Parts: sequence; C-alpha cells; structure tokens
Amino acid sequence: MSHNMSIIEKNVMAGVRMVYLGRTLVSRTALEAYVAVLSLWGIGRLVWVSEVFHNFVTVEKLGLAATGKYVLYALGHTQIGVQLTLLVLGAALLGLAVDAVRSATTPTRRFA
Repeated sequence: MSHNMSIIEKNVMAGVRMVYLGRTLVSRTALEAYVAVLSLWGIGRLVWVSEVFHNFVTVEKLGLAATGKYVLYALGHTQIGVQLTLLVLGAALLGLAVDAVRSATTPTRRFA
C-alpha cells in the first residue's frame, strides 16, 4: 500500500529525525567516545608512541615482572600532561565498557 505523505507529515518526520540525531550525537556514550578519541590524539601529540612500543617490545621479552616495572617506570616518569591525558582516556574507556556491558545485558524491546 502506497502512502503519500503530506508536506506537514514530511516536516514533522524531518523534525523527529533531527531531534533523534541530536540526542544521539550528545548522548553520554557519544561524549565518552569523543573524549577517548581526543585523548588518543593528545597522547599521540605528546608522546613519541613508536619509541614507547619499541621499548615495550624489548622489555616484554624479559618477562612479566620486567614488563610491569617498565610500565610503572614509564608512567611515573612522564609529564603531568601525559598522565592526565592517560587518566582521562582510562575514564572514557571505562565508561564505554560499562555502556557496552549494560547494552549487552539489557533485553531488547519488541513492539507489536
């Protein structure tokens, strides 16, 4: 069955779509994702990431204890800006993980 929407119906539905899109773009999950991406970008600007990974691979071959010492030493000897950026990134990723678990455990709703 073909239903031709009137101009008023089209305008109302366009408004509904815009409100839904706006709510989606400023939802808590979206904001957490924005913060995580910005934090990753910030870490990339503040740290020579390739050298960190190169050093990590070298130390990782020495075992778990050496790896733990490396991570603690690296975190303890970075600039405060890097530490704060890592803290913000960790909080954002934790929030995203909580949202993912909540989403996975919430039963889906079905409408008639």
